[in-house]
Amino acid sequence: MAVEITAGAVIKLSQQRQAQWYWKSNPTLRLKNEKEEWIQFSDIESEIIEEALNGNRNIKVIELDDYWIDLNHSIQTSKCDQKQQTPIKHLSHNRIDEKAAEALVDILKSNKTITTLQLTSNQLYDKGAEVLGNALKVNTTLTTLNLRDNGISVNGTDALGDALKANQTLTNLNLAYNRISHEGAEVIANALKVNHTLTTLNLGVNQISDKGAEALADALKFNLTLITLDLHRNLITEKGAQALADGLKANKTLHILNLRYNKISDPGAEILAEALKVNQTLNTIYLKSNTISDKGAHALSDMLKVNQTLTSLHLEDNQIYDKGAQALADTLKSNQTLITLDLHRNQISDKGAEAFGDALIVNQTLNTLHLYMNQISDKAVEALSYKLKVHQASTTVTLRDDEIFAKEAEAFADAFRHDPTITSVHRADDAMLDFGIEALGQALGVRQTPTLPNSTSDRISDIRGDVLADKLQAHEIVTTLNLQHNQISDEGAQAVADTLKVNQTLTTLSLQNNQIYNKGAKTLALALKVNQTLTTLDLENNQISNAGAEALADALEVNQTLTILNLGCNSISEKGADVLADALKVNTFLTSLDLGHNEISDKGAQSIADTLKVNQILTTLILSNNEISDKGAKALAIALKVNQNLTTLDLQNNKISHKVTEAFGDALKVNQTLTTLNLATNEISTKGAEIIGKALKVNQTLITLDLSSNNILDKGVEALSDTLKVNQTLTTLGVWYNGISEKGAEALAEALKVNKTLTTLDLTLNKISDKRVEAIATTLKINKVLTTLGLSSNQISEKGGKALADAIKVNETLTTLDLKCNKISDKGAEVLADALKVNKTLTTLNLIASKIYDKGAEAIADTLKINQTLTTLHLAGNQISDKGAEALADALKINETLTALDLGENQITEKGIGALSDAVKFHQPVTTLCLLQNQISVKEAEVLANTLQVHETLTTLSLEYNQIYDRGAQAIADVLKVNETLTTLTLKDNQIFEKGAEALADALKVNQTLNTLCLWYNEISDKGAEAIADALKVNQTLTALDLSENKIYDKGAQALADALKVNQTLASLNLEFLQISDKGTEAIADALKVNQSLTVLELKWNQISDKGTEAIADALKVNRTLTTLHLEGNQIFDQGAVALANALKVNQTITSLNLANNSMLDYEIEVLADGLKFNHSLTTLHLNGNRISDKGAVALADALKVNGTLTTLYLFWNQISDKGAHAFADALKVNQTLTILNLDGNKISKEEEEALVDVLEARGRNVTLR
Repeated sequence: MAVEITAGAVIKLSQQRQAQWYWKSNPTLRLKNEKEEWIQFSDIESEIIEEALNGNRNIKVIELDDYWIDLNHSIQTSKCDQKQQTPIKHLSHNRIDEKAAEALVDILKSNKTITTLQLTSNQLYDKGAEVLGNALKVNTTLTTLNLRDNGISVNGTDALGDALKANQTLTNLNLAYNRISHEGAEVIANALKVNHTLTTLNLGVNQISDKGAEALADALKFNLTLITLDLHRNLITEKGAQALADGLKANKTLHILNLRYNKISDPGAEILAEALKVNQTLNTIYLKSNTISDKGAHALSDMLKVNQTLTSLHLEDNQIYDKGAQALADTLKSNQTLITLDLHRNQISDKGAEAFGDALIVNQTLNTLHLYMNQISDKAVEALSYKLKVHQASTTVTLRDDEIFAKEAEAFADAFRHDPTITSVHRADDAMLDFGIEALGQALGVRQTPTLPNSTSDRISDIRGDVLADKLQAHEIVTTLNLQHNQISDEGAQAVADTLKVNQTLTTLSLQNNQIYNKGAKTLALALKVNQTLTTLDLENNQISNAGAEALADALEVNQTLTILNLGCNSISEKGADVLADALKVNTFLTSLDLGHNEISDKGAQSIADTLKVNQILTTLILSNNEISDKGAKALAIALKVNQNLTTLDLQNNKISHKVTEAFGDALKVNQTLTTLNLATNEISTKGAEIIGKALKVNQTLITLDLSSNNILDKGVEALSDTLKVNQTLTTLGVWYNGISEKGAEALAEALKVNKTLTTLDLTLNKISDKRVEAIATTLKINKVLTTLGLSSNQISEKGGKALADAIKVNETLTTLDLKCNKISDKGAEVLADALKVNKTLTTLNLIASKIYDKGAEAIADTLKINQTLTTLHLAGNQISDKGAEALADALKINETLTALDLGENQITEKGIGALSDAVKFHQPVTTLCLLQNQISVKEAEVLANTLQVHETLTTLSLEYNQIYDRGAQAIADVLKVNETLTTLTLKDNQIFEKGAEALADALKVNQTLNTLCLWYNEISDKGAEAIADALKVNQTLTALDLSENKIYDKGAQALADALKVNQTLASLNLEFLQISDKGTEAIADALKVNQSLTVLELKWNQISDKGTEAIADALKVNRTLTTLHLEGNQIFDQGAVALANALKVNQTITSLNLANNSMLDYEIEVLADGLKFNHSLTTLHLNGNRISDKGAVALADALKVNGTLTTLYLFWNQISDKGAHAFADALKVNQTLTILNLDGNKISKEEEEALVDVLEARGRNVTLR
C-alpha cells in the first residue's frame, strides 16, 4: 500500500535494445565488441537475407545470433566471409515453442545450406522435438543441432533417436539440461549402434542413472564415430562406471569422456583406470567432484604408468590427500604423455606439493598443474617455486588460492624472473595482499610481461568453511552473500551451511546457478533450523529434487526469519511440492515462494492449493513452467476463493486450457486481494478469454492481466473488450502474440471509446494490419485515458501509419506510441511527420527498426522544424545514413523542444556525425545528442572531438555503449581543454581504462565549463581514480561526477577524499556499486568535515558497516552542506543507527537520507525515530526493505507527532501490520507536513488501509492508494 499526496508522477521507459545485424571479417570473433571486427547492417538488409535463405537453396552464408531475436519479426543476421564460415542459424534464448518449431521444420526440409541450428533455452518440449526429429530424417545439410534446456523428455528423445538412425549428416547433438532420464538414454544408445555420423553427444544434466549409462556403454562397443561423450551432472555411480569401462575397452574412437559431478567414487575410478590400461584412444577424462579419495588416485596413477594416450586428467574437487598426490607425482616421473593435471580443491598439503616439485624436475611433458585451493603452506610454496626455476616445461602457474599471501607471492615472483617459459599468471581479486602484488609486479618489471587478466570471470568451485568464515569475519558484518553462477557443489554448500549456523548478520544468500544437489540442500536446511537472521535464500537453477525439498520444508516448520525462498529451475516434482505445501500450513513468515521451472505437475499444484486455503502470509507464488494442466490449475483457482493475502500468481508456460478458466472466473468474482495474474503462454484459447472477461466485469482488485501467447484470437479479444467497457480497475492488459487481427482490433477499439481506466495496452506480435489499425486510430480520436500504446512487431505499413497519423492530429492524451519493428517505411514516416506538425501531446515516438531510410528521416526532420511538443524521438535500428543525419542536423538548428534524439544502430559515419555536431553550434534547444551503438569507435570519436572544438551550443553529449576505448577518450579529453560550452558528458560503458581516465583528468585541470561527467561502468581502477582526484584539486567547475560500477577500492576512495578536502565546487559524487569498505568510508568522512560544497553523496551497495557509518555520522555533526546521503544496501546495524540518530539531532542541513535494504530491526528504527523528534531539516527518509515490525512503526509514528519537516517516508517491504498502520493513522491526525507515506508490501489489512485513507481525507488531502 502506498499513500501518495502528489500532483503528478514521472514514468521512466527503460531503454530496449533491438535486433542488429553485423558483418564480421573474422568468424572466430564471437563478441560484437571484440577488436572492432563487427560492422552493423540494418533490418531491411536482414529481411532480404532471411528471405533469400528461405527461398534460395544456393545461399552460402547466413548467421542469426541471439541478440533479442524474435522468430517472427526483426530477424537479425551477420554476414560473414563465406570462405571462412559455414551457414548457421542461432535462435537461442527466445520463446520458440512447439508451434514455432513446426515453422523451422519447413525451412529444414527445403533449405539445402543451413548446417547449424542453435535452439538453446527455448520451449520446444517433446512435441517440438518430435517435429524436428521428422525434419532430420529428410534434411541432408544440418551438422550441428543444439537443443539444450528445452524441457525434452522421453517422448521427444524417441523421435530424435529415430531420426539419428536415418540421418546421415548430423555430427554434433546437444541435449544437455533436459529430462530424458535413463529411458531417453537407452533410446539414444540404440540409435548410436546404427548411426555413422555423430561425433559429439552432450547428455549432461539429464537425470541419467546407471541403467542409462549401461545402455550408452553398450553402444560404445559398436559405434565407430563418436569422439566426445558428455555425461556430466547425472546420477551415475560405480555400477554405471563399470559399464562405461567395459565399453571403453572395446571402443576405438572416443577421445573425450566427461563424468563430472556424478557419484562413481573410488570403485568407479578403479574400474575406469583398468579400462584405460587397455583403451588406446581416450585423451581426456573429466572426473571432477566424484568423491574420489587416495585409493582412486592410486589406481589412476598406476594406469598412467601404462597408458600412452591420455593427455588431460581432471580430478579437481575430490577427496585426494597427500598419499594420492604422491602416487600421482611418482607416476609423472615416468609418464611422457600427460599434459594437464587438475587437482585443485582437494586435501593436498605440503608433502603432496613436495612430491610434485620433485616430479617436475624430471617430467618433460606436463605444462599445466592446478594445485590451488588445497592446504599448501608458505614453506611448501617457496620450495615448489624454487623447483620451477629448474623445470623448463611448465607454461602455466596458477595463483588463485585465497591462502597465498606475501611470502608465496614473493616466491612465485622469484620463479617468474628465472623461468622464461611461464607465460600466464592467474589471480583472483582477493588472492594476494598489496605487498604480494608488489612482489609480483617487481618480477614483471624485469622481463617480458604476459597479460595479467582480470579475475572477475574466475569460477568459484567449492569454498572451504574456514575460508568462508574468515571472509565473513574480515568484513565484520556481512548481510548479503552472492555466490551465484559458480561451480559450488554439495561440499561447498556444506561450508556455507556451517557458516550460517554461527553467523548472526547474513540476511540474503544467493546460490543461484551452481551445482548443488540434495545433499547440499539438506545441509542448508539444517542450518536454517538454527539460523535466526536469513530472510532470503536463492537456490534457483541447481539440481535439487524431492529429497532436498523435503529437508527445506522441514526447516520451514522451524525457521522464523526466512521470507523469500527461490527454488526455481530445479528438479522438484509433486512429492517435493507436497512437503513444501505442508510446511507452509505451519510457517507464518514466508511471503514469497518461487517454484517455477520444476516438475510439480497437477498433484503438486493441488497440494499447494490446499495450503493456500489456510496460509495467511504468502503474497507471491510463482509456478511457471511446471507442466500444470487443468486439474492443478482448478485446485489453485478454488483456493483463491478462500485465500485473502495472495497478490501475485504466476502460472505462465503451463498446460492450462480453457476448461479450467471457469474456475478462475469464479475465483476472480470473489477474491479481493489478487492484483496480478499471469496466464501467458498456456492454452487458454478463445473460450477461456471469454470466461475471464466475464469475471472481470465483477472483479474490483485485478490491475494487471497477462494473457499473451494463448491463441485467444479475435473472438477472445472481443470478450475482453466487452469487459473493458464495464471494468473500473484494470490498468494494464497484455495480449501480445495472440493472433489478433481484424475483428479483435476493432472490438478493442470500440471498448476504448468507453473505458476510463486502461492506460497501457500491449498488442505486440499480433496480426494487426493496416485495416485494423485504422479502427484503433479512430478510437484514439475519442479515448481520453490511454497514454501508452504498443503496436510493435505487427503488419503495419505506410497505410496504417497514415491512419495513426490522422488520429494523432486529434488525440489529446496519448504520450507514448510504439511502432517499432513494423514496415512504416519512408512514406509512413512522412505522414506521421506531417501529423506531428499538428499534435500537441505526444512526447515519445518509437520508430526503431521501421525500414526508414534517408527520405523518411528527411520528412521527420522537416517536422522537427515546426513541432513544439515532441521531446524524445527513437530512430535507432533503421537505415539512416549520413544524408538523413544531415537533414536531422539541419532541423536541429531550428527545433526548440526536442531534448533527446536516438540515432543508435544506424549507418551514420564520420560525415553524419560531423553534421550533427555542427548543428548544435546553431541550435540552442537541443541539449542531448544520443549516438549510442552506432559505428563510433576511435576514429569517429576523434571526428566528434574535432567538431566539439568549435561548436558553441551543445551542452550534453551521450556516447554510451560504444567502443571509444582509451584512445577515443583521449581525443575527447583534448577537446575539453579548449571547449567552452559542453556541460554534460556521458561516456558510460565504453571500455575506458586508466589511460583514458588519466587523459580526462588532465583535461579537467584546464576545462572551465563541464559540470557533469559520467564514467559509469568502465574499467577504471584505483589508479584512474587517483588521477581524477588530482584533477579535482584544481578543477573549479565540475559539480557532478559518476564513477559507479568501476573497479575502485579503498585506495581510490581515499584519493577522492583527499581531493574533497581541497575542491570547492563538486556537489554530487556517485560511488555506488564499488568495493569501498570502512577504511575508504572513514577517509570520505574526514573530508566531509572540511568540504563545503558537496551536497549529494551516493555510497549505495558498498561494504560499509557500523564503523564506517559512525565515521559518516561524526562528520554530519560538523558538515553544513550535505543534503542527500544514500547508504542503501550496506551493512548498517545498531551502532551505526545510533550514531546517525545522534547526528540527526545536531545536523540541520541533511534533507534526504536513504537507509533502505540494510536489514535494520525495530531497535535501530527506534533510535532513528528518537533522532527525528529533534531534527528540523530532514524531508525524505528511505527505510524500505528493512525488517521493521509494528514496534518500529509505532516509534516512527510517535516521532511524526512531533516532527514538523518530514514530507516523505518510504516503508514499503517491511513487516508492519495493522497495529503499525493504526499508529500512523493516529499520528497523521496531528502531523501537518507528511505528504507521501509508502507502506506497500507490508501486512496491513484492508480495514486498516481504509482507516488510514479516512484520516487523510478528513484532512482534505488527495489520496492515491496502491
